[in-house]
Amino acid sequence: MKTSFAVLLLAAPAALSLAACSQETEQNAATTAERAAADAEENAEVIGNELREGAIVAADELSEGAAELSNDLAEADAADNDPGDGELDGTD
Repeated sequence: MKTSFAVLLLAAPAALSLAACSQETEQNAATTAERAAADAEENAEVIGNELREGAIVAADELSEGAAELSNDLAEADAADNDPGDGELDGTD
């Protein structure tokens, strides 16, 4: 009987230590998850800003290209000495 009591006395602190460790581990996991969520939110915001800036640059480039094409077509039309009869019948 004294042996089992001695084992109980030795095992009790270990069991309490494991319970405290488990609670601390659980808290650490929760903190880690919260930080990961915050990091993901910040990364999503940065990516959104980068996409927005890229779309602005692309739209500007597209506008410039469209303006250049319009000018080129207008110049080519002005340089055309034989505009034809305006009919799409293959006689021009």
